[in-house]
Amino acid sequence: MFRICAALIAAVPVAALSMVATASAKELKPKFGNIDGVYYSDVAGNREACRQAIRNKIALCRQNTNFESNTKNRKYKGCLPIFRRQAQSCVVHFRHQMSKCDLSGAARITDFTGFSCEATRTVVEDDGGPDISPLDRRMQARTRVNLRAGPGTSHRVVGSLAAGQAVQATGRAGDWLRIALPGGGTAFVHGSFMVASAGSQAPAQQDRGTAAGPSPKCAGMGKGAKCWLELANKPGCHAFIRHYRPGRGATWSGACSGGVAVGRGTWRWKPSGLATESTGTLVRGKRHGRWVIRLRGGGTTEGPFVNGELHGRWVDRWPDGTCLVSRYSHGKQRGRSSKC
Repeated sequence: MFRICAALIAAVPVAALSMVATASAKELKPKFGNIDGVYYSDVAGNREACRQAIRNKIALCRQNTNFESNTKNRKYKGCLPIFRRQAQSCVVHFRHQMSKCDLSGAARITDFTGFSCEATRTVVEDDGGPDISPLDRRMQARTRVNLRAGPGTSHRVVGSLAAGQAVQATGRAGDWLRIALPGGGTAFVHGSFMVASAGSQAPAQQDRGTAAGPSPKCAGMGKGAKCWLELANKPGCHAFIRHYRPGRGATWSGACSGGVAVGRGTWRWKPSGLATESTGTLVRGKRHGRWVIRLRGGGTTEGPFVNGELHGRWVDRWPDGTCLVSRYSHGKQRGRSSKC
C-alpha cells in the first residue's frame, strides 16, 4: 500500500548534513488522547444507545484538535494541523462503525488510535510559521556554532555545526537561518555565524543558470521517467518528479525562484491519484524534510525525505484505524511494515 503511494510522490535530492547531536523524538497526544470504543453483548436491545454513543464519539473526535493547555498549543503548534487531520479520520472511522448498531448479538465499536504527533526538534515550526521567508542557498559555518529548535536563543540546542561545515539554508526568520537536516526536518542557526559556501556560485549566477531551465523536462517523456514538471498554476516554474505519468499535472501553493519551486507549501495533483495533496518544503524544486501526504479515501502518510528519497520512519494512517510504520533508507524499504 505504501509503496504505491511512494511511487506517486514527487521528490528531490538535497545536500546532507552531519549532526553532532540530535534530540530524540517523543509521541504527543491531543487533550482527549485516542478515542475509546464501546462493547455491547447484545446490541439488538441497545440500538439507539449504540447510535448515540457513536454520535458522542464523533463529537469528541471533532473537539480533539489541540492540547489540554494553551502553553502546549504554543510550544508544539506544528502538531495542531496534524491533530486536525487526524480528527477528520476519527470522524470517518466512527461513521463507518455506525452500521454495527444494526447487528444482532455482540458488537464491538472499535477504538480510534490514530492520534499522534512526534515532538522532534522541528515540531514547533512544522506548520511553516508566518515569519519564515523561503530561501535556497548553500552556506557554511565560519566557526563551531550551536543549532537551535527555533529562531532565537530561547529555543533549545539540538546540535551543532563544525567550522567550515556546509549546509543548505531553506528559510530566513529575521537574523536566523533555517537549515535542512539529513534525517528530515530543520534547525536554526544565527546568520552572523554563516557565510556563502566556498564551492557555491554567486546568487546571481545561480539564478541565471536555473532560469535556463532544469532538464530533462517532463513534456514528451514516457511513464515512470525522472524529470522536471512545469507547474500548471506557475508557468515557467518546475518541480522534480520521480515517477512521471503523462497527462497528469500539478500545482504548488508556495514560492518559485529562478524557475524552480521553493519553500514551504502544498502540492496538489491534477487529476489526483492515490496521493491527492501533500504539504512540506521544496529545496531547489525537490522535496526535503518532513512531508504530510493526504491520500484518497481519507488516509494520511507522514515522514521525511532525504536526497530526494524516502528516508527514515514513515507512518500510514487510515480512517478504519489501521496504522502502519515503515522504515526507509534512501528510497528503499528496510524490513516489513509493522503496526503502530
